[in-house]
This record gives sequence, structure tokens and C-alpha cells, in this order.
Amino acid sequence: MSYNLTPITAKIKRTTKGGITQPLLNVGAPVKMKAPTPAKQTSAGGDFSKAYEANQLAKTTAANEAKAKKTAESKANYNKKLTDYRSNLLSQDSNKSNIAKEYRKSSRAGDIAARDSRRQGESISKFEKNLFDYDSKKNPKLTEGYTAKSYALSKAKGTTKTIKTTDNSSTGGSSTGGSSKQYKTSMKNFKTGSQARKDEYTRRGWKQDDTTKVARKKTEPVSTITARPVSISNKSPEVVVKVTKKTTTKKDARKNKSIDKKQNKADIARAKGNEKKALRKERTIEKKKARMSKRKGSTYSQGANAIDPS
Repeated sequence: MSYNLTPITAKIKRTTKGGITQPLLNVGAPVKMKAPTPAKQTSAGGDFSKAYEANQLAKTTAANEAKAKKTAESKANYNKKLTDYRSNLLSQDSNKSNIAKEYRKSSRAGDIAARDSRRQGESISKFEKNLFDYDSKKNPKLTEGYTAKSYALSKAKGTTKTIKTTDNSSTGGSSTGGSSKQYKTSMKNFKTGSQARKDEYTRRGWKQDDTTKVARKKTEPVSTITARPVSISNKSPEVVVKVTKKTTTKKDARKNKSIDKKQNKADIARAKGNEKKALRKERTIEKKKARMSKRKGSTYSQGANAIDPS
């Protein structure tokens, strides 16, 4: 028995319509394939935009809250320091008068009271300076016409008013909205950059500016010493040493050489105008000569005298 075995393989028959035939069924009708449809696009861009805006809004809200919190803390700290300043001012005089009373009790109690009073004064001065400097940096017009103490005191009283100067730091006189403050002198009379203008600013309690910067004067020498010209030559002056006795020993020759050197130094010093040094060298020479002559006349130097040809 023989079988006709046909391998199962896909045979693609090309037709005018296109498609794939069924090989096993041997049917020539093509099977049409549907083209895949593209995936549906989602609105991812719109979702990101909403998320980003929400993120930025959260950041802005957090920053505003932090700023408001910091402002509230700063205001509370300022109010506390202002309250302490008022309390210190009211109790300062009584604390100072209490020092003597505490010293009568004991020296330790007096020292503690004096220390507390000193710290209280330092706290008052520090608050006045810091408040004045801070507000001056923030807006110079706020503190214009005030001193540090008067400005802090006006804040403590609640009577702070902006002083509007009529001269704008160049003319005299100033006035305020409620209480006017007049000056007899005018700033026009004070030269820019002069010490008098700077002193007038200090007297009025104004903050120093560019017009009050005093240039430093160049220091001139107090006295000029003119020295007489001295001609100094490289050649050493010839010194003639009169020797009454000719020395023949090595020791005497060495001593005479030392005398010559000292005399040479004395002459050079005199030529330079140093008379004091020259006299000192000459006194040394005289002493040395005296010692030499004394030894020659004693028994100590009989050997030297014996060979002296003179």
C-alpha cells in the first residue's frame, strides 16, 4: 500500500487581490488580513501640566507661610525687646541707688548689684544702637534727625515721627510734621569735608554722610636737620706715630700695631664728625702707651730693656 504524503507547508499564492490561501484545503480563495490599528493616544501632557502647576503652587504656599512665620517671630522678638527696654529704663535709677544699700550689707552683695546695674546699662545701650542702625539701613529717613537714644525712646513712647529736613543735609534748620526743630546756624556756612561740618552733624545728632568726610592731612616733618657735608675718601689718613724708642721684640711690634689701628680709627671718626668716638680711641691709646712705658721701667721687662738699643 502506498500513500501520497504531502508535506504540510504554507504555500502562498499571489493573486491579484492579495491574501493567503489555505494550503490544506487547497482552496484558492484568498484570506484578507486586517491592518493593525495604532494605539489610542492618552492625554499625558495635560496630566503633567496639572501636576506641575500643583507642585509650584505648593512651593509658593510653603514659602509664603515660612515668610509669614519669620515675620511674626521677628515682630514678637522686637516687641519683647522693646518691653524689656521700657522695664530697664523705669528700673535703672532705682537699681543704681540700690548699690550703696547692698554694699552696706556686704561687699559681695554690693558687687552683684553693681554688676547687674552695669549689665542693665549695657543692655539699654545695645538695644538703642541696634534699633537705630537697623532702621537707618532699612530707610535712612526714619532715623534722620534722631540720636540712637532719642529714637529708641520715641519708639518706646509710641511717638516716633519722621523728621523732614528742609536742607537735605546741605542747608540749615529742620522741621517736623508736629513739632518743629529749628537751628540757628545753616549748613551752608559749613564747608563740605570740613571738621566744623562734621562737628555740627554730631551736635545735631545727624548721621554722618559723604559731605562730612574729613580728608587726612599729610604729616610734615617737625624739623629738618641739615648736616654739614663731610668729604670722606676711601684712603685712610696717614697717621704718624712718634716712637721715641725703637722696639725690636715681637710683642712690642704687635702692641705698636694695635696703637696704629686705634689711632687710624680715631682719625676716621674725627673726619666723619664723631669727635666723641675719636677722643675715646685716643684715651685708649694713651692708657696703652702708659702701660707699655711702665712695664719697660719695671723689673718685669728687664729682658726687653736689656736688648733695647737706645
